[in-house]
Amino acid sequence: MKNILTIFKKEFYRVMTDRRLIFTAILLPGLAIYVMYSFIGNAIGGEIEDITQHKMIIYTENLPTEFRNFVYAQSVNPEFRDYVTADKDVVEEEVLSGEADMIIIFPASFEDDIDNLILSKITIYYNPGEKYSEYSYAKITDIVNLYSDNIGVDRHGDSYYAFTLDSEIIMDSEKAAGQQFAMLLPMLIIMFLFSGAMSIGPDSIAGEKERGTIATLLITPIKRSEIAIGKVLSLTVISMFSATSSFIGIILSLPNLMGDTEGLDVFIYGIKDFVMLFAVLLATVLVIVGLVAVLSAYAKTIKEASMLILPFYFASMALGISTMFSGEASSNMLIYFFPIYSSVNLIIGILTFDVSLTAFIITISTSLIYVAIFVYILTNLFQSEKIMFQK
Repeated sequence: MKNILTIFKKEFYRVMTDRRLIFTAILLPGLAIYVMYSFIGNAIGGEIEDITQHKMIIYTENLPTEFRNFVYAQSVNPEFRDYVTADKDVVEEEVLSGEADMIIIFPASFEDDIDNLILSKITIYYNPGEKYSEYSYAKITDIVNLYSDNIGVDRHGDSYYAFTLDSEIIMDSEKAAGQQFAMLLPMLIIMFLFSGAMSIGPDSIAGEKERGTIATLLITPIKRSEIAIGKVLSLTVISMFSATSSFIGIILSLPNLMGDTEGLDVFIYGIKDFVMLFAVLLATVLVIVGLVAVLSAYAKTIKEASMLILPFYFASMALGISTMFSGEASSNMLIYFFPIYSSVNLIIGILTFDVSLTAFIITISTSLIYVAIFVYILTNLFQSEKIMFQK
């Protein structure tokens, strides 16, 4: 028992007197999980608030005044527009693009039908590929059903089924398929890019420090900046191989994963889309590799490097998860100056055929700037004997 206690005290003292180990092994995991889940929760809450606060734009034909007032009484304040005086093709295009949320067609004899107990029919046209339209449809459908019950009580003293509700979909099938891809692919792509870099980055730099072979490399007549660039480029190529393999596997398995073997077809994308996607992946993996290389150079061991990288891995997953609920890329150009998050939004834009050229240029340009900064930091770390030969 005495020997067990001696070993316990030795190991416990070693960890508790090392500030780096206390931070990476004890504090960092809890902090990373707290930040990740807080970010996801805030992102989901913000998305829900954005949808619920959206002002519905509804085109109507033969809209009964009673129904209009009933909708307002439910604390819903949509903008009703006259479908009769509008151009049918223009209105449907607005619903298709998300500029309007739905069309509600009441029969001309709607009021008389109710009074005479004749079953009437209301037709709603909406776009399930647009989040506002889908939410508006669900909200208005509930109100319509409640309105039916109220009509029966008010006019006939008893609840009865006053009318049927028919739904028609106005949707771009290619964009809808793209949104299904955009639900999972951005998160999975970033996750695999990070995984590829994490699997080789710590061993390439922190591993050489741990084994003592880094000293041999540093005394060679090669500039430290060239060593840094060489490390980043080699890790990038290997990570891209890993990411490409994972990406192909995801594309081939996604229809089965989402339970739809016929509805999802990757061939809806053209050469331009794949070129842009590859450019984004390359820029992103350069940033990730640069970050992994810097953290690996700072760490003493492979294990410590992995612990330092883990919070950034969690953060990247959180960014990917947070975009799953929006279904569309951000239109705020400022977010495209932030690495990883810009890539996630740009991937969504490419997959949903709504990519902004400005956002693409900003993302690629800033990614290269971030890589240059990481290479500069890595070069300085290689020049620091205190960092490179610490025990």
